[in-house]
Amino acid sequence: MTISTAWLIQLMFITIRLGTVLLFAPVQAIHQLPLKVRLLFVFACSALVSCSLSAHVPLDNLHILLGGIAEFANGLILATGLFAAFTVFQIAGQLIDNETGLNSLAIFNPAEHSQEPLSSRLLTMLAVLFFFGLDGHLWLFKGLSYSFVIIPPGAIALFAGFIPIIKQFGFMFSVGFMIASPIILALLALDLFGGLLTRNIPQISSYFLILPLKICLGLFLLSMMLGSMYPISNRVFERCFQTWQDIMS
Repeated sequence: MTISTAWLIQLMFITIRLGTVLLFAPVQAIHQLPLKVRLLFVFACSALVSCSLSAHVPLDNLHILLGGIAEFANGLILATGLFAAFTVFQIAGQLIDNETGLNSLAIFNPAEHSQEPLSSRLLTMLAVLFFFGLDGHLWLFKGLSYSFVIIPPGAIALFAGFIPIIKQFGFMFSVGFMIASPIILALLALDLFGGLLTRNIPQISSYFLILPLKICLGLFLLSMMLGSMYPISNRVFERCFQTWQDIMS
């Protein structure tokens, strides 16, 4: 096999797109791998994809530079669509924590050196579990491989990618609120009960009475909701890859 300059340039374009998606993907299983392992994995996948494509790329310096920028933009668009899917569970967790009072309680994440709310971390871990359980990783690599057929290496799909991404974020926010809405409504009813209790019996400090009840009720309702998270996750990830298809169509 003769390695030509066009094939190497095409390999570089593919590596930029795959690397941008995989290195910025909000999947903890990928982030926990060492950087050298991730780079080697990206390069190996890029070589496999490049071997299945015919090399038709420009060889002048200007087109190579523009092609690299275009591939970085393509990777960011696809990574943003994947990030929006996992944002659903972060939004739902933050809404739940704000209502239960657990927003002041944060868990330190040593992998990312950041602090995360309790419910957001729990729902995000479940989302990653469901992602692999639903073969989302297989659909991820199928979608990335398919993207090089529809959008050749060095081409750009930036202007076609804004509208589907915006629609996806709107859908994801509504799903996140839908997940948290039963707990929010139940805790608002408990707040109303506390207000009525304070008005009728002012000698009782309802704050110290209601706050533990809100935490216990919120955690109980969250545990009851976990059984319905699987079909919701399935719909969320289906919408993510449908957005990818809309971007590339």
